Amino acid sequence: MAPRALTLKYRPQVFADLVGQDHVTQVLSAALDSGRVAQGFLFTGARGVGKTTSARILAKALNCTNRGKSAEPCGACTSCTEIAAGVSLDVLEIDGASNRGIADVQALRESVRFAPTGGKYRVVIIDEVHQLSGDAFAALLKTLEEPPAHLVFIFATTDPQKLPDTIRSRTQRFDFARVAIRRVADRLLEIERREAKDADGVKFKLTDGAALLIAHKGEGSMRDAVSALDQVVSAGEPAIDEALVRRVLGIPDREVFFRIGEAIIQRDPQATLRELHSAFDKGQDPKELAEGLAEHFRNVLVVKVDPEKSHELVAASNEDLARLKQHGEAWAETDLLRLMRLAAECQWPMRDSPQPLVHLEAAVLQMATLEASESVAALIERLEQLERRLSGGAVSAVGGAAPVRGATPMPPRTRGFAEPAAPAPTFTPPGAPARGFTPSTNISLPTPAAPSAPAPARPAFTPPAAPPRAVSPVVPPFTPPARLGAPAAPSTPAAPVAPRVAGMPADVVLDEAGEAAWKSAMASTNTRKRMLGAFLEEVSFVGVSGDVVVLAMDGLHRAVVDSGEHRPVMLEELSRAFGRTMDLRCVEGEARSITRRNTAAATDLQPIIDRAMQVFDGELIDRASRGGERKE
Repeated sequence: MAPRALTLKYRPQVFADLVGQDHVTQVLSAALDSGRVAQGFLFTGARGVGKTTSARILAKALNCTNRGKSAEPCGACTSCTEIAAGVSLDVLEIDGASNRGIADVQALRESVRFAPTGGKYRVVIIDEVHQLSGDAFAALLKTLEEPPAHLVFIFATTDPQKLPDTIRSRTQRFDFARVAIRRVADRLLEIERREAKDADGVKFKLTDGAALLIAHKGEGSMRDAVSALDQVVSAGEPAIDEALVRRVLGIPDREVFFRIGEAIIQRDPQATLRELHSAFDKGQDPKELAEGLAEHFRNVLVVKVDPEKSHELVAASNEDLARLKQHGEAWAETDLLRLMRLAAECQWPMRDSPQPLVHLEAAVLQMATLEASESVAALIERLEQLERRLSGGAVSAVGGAAPVRGATPMPPRTRGFAEPAAPAPTFTPPGAPARGFTPSTNISLPTPAAPSAPAPARPAFTPPAAPPRAVSPVVPPFTPPARLGAPAAPSTPAAPVAPRVAGMPADVVLDEAGEAAWKSAMASTNTRKRMLGAFLEEVSFVGVSGDVVVLAMDGLHRAVVDSGEHRPVMLEELSRAFGRTMDLRCVEGEARSITRRNTAAATDLQPIIDRAMQVFDGELIDRASRGGERKE
């Protein structure tokens, strides 16, 4: 007996043999059990997933004489054997590509008027039905809409969108899915076991890794996978492993992509180019290398995102899955997506380029030098940590209050202008007055040493024309200009009035209770919306005007704070913090944080500035603005 192809020998003959199409077989079996069989069926899906096979099984089930109450055909009666052999007069199978004219459809209409010869139904199977012409569909429409009671149409197509709506609306549509890689591999292993038990079968040993590799080559098509297995078996090797499959089917070695991927993870451009050229020198096509590299990073991403289901989504052995997981630990999901995009985008110019390797070289070099990305949330978190560090450093440097003359010296610090634990030796040039620095809170002007020769005395730190600068750290508290001339009642002090800002109401009051409520509202808003809280820390709290909270900010901060999304949140938190219904008003002003940069902190920094000017013999020019630009 001549050997048969594995695709024909192991073609499913009953619904139970169909792999990965349970959603179709369950509905068809229920329809057969209940006797509610439609006059037309439309089977759609990719190639090799079982559309035509399901149509033949359905035709056998409709005409099987021994079916009884079961939906499965017996496969032994005359009707089943004739349909399986393709000689049944009651089942007409037509190729839509070669019988696509109106004359073919007219001949079909004449033949289906007669009753079946042996079975209960006459079944017409049209494969690749989308190949029919428009006139042929129009000629078939009337027969499909009102067929004889004994007639059933079964259409199979890979492109259902090309069918007219009038045809699709008159049929029951079943979409066949691509078969999962793991289920295809299990089917191949089952064929290997059945061939071993068959006396006329081919004896071979198929490894699990080779089965997964063949299944992946089939791209979800069971027929393609079985055909690829038949091709590998034809090589005559008793043992089929991954190396043999790759050699026979021309699949690039996966180890190549692991080595290139390892070099990219190490961010080593030289090793990346070396591994790429090594694969190219072994005969690998640059386009296949680009496709394999994109697939490799896809597998790394899948294993990283869904490690529990990765064995179903990635055609790889357990050892390779572990290596893919290890590669994914060095990259974030966003970076893996960028690597996939680079590998995929380089394939388009390679198709028409006379030097496709150049595009692949540029892509892998860009991958090897790719900087790690950070999300917006991570950047905001880093900015907030930096602001907290800067704010905490300023407070700790001044101690929260102005130092008192004669107080205990502060401990040594690595940053700032705090005095060291012991006085450092000073260098006095010959003929110049000696200058020293005594580690004490009380700063005194240096006394010049007796010169060996008459020399002009160095002028003191404070210019003679100006009054001497006060060296005492005790600085009177700063009073806003609006409060300097305000009369204070002897019993009840007047409410402080906020400094004037362009566009603000005239009755704005700035007091400690208002600032405390504003800080509480800002903190609660920060817990709800981190970005909004970050912007609120940069605005200025002007004060309260009745039931209106006035904030000063620039246009950028106003666009965020006063937006339709954030304003309701602000009003809710302000009302909660102030204990009554509050409104919000935004006026033009400088974007700065009054909660962290208040007047008390400014006065506390004055002794540090004075001490630094004395130590370095400096001169105060002007403070730099927040953006690093000096004011003119």
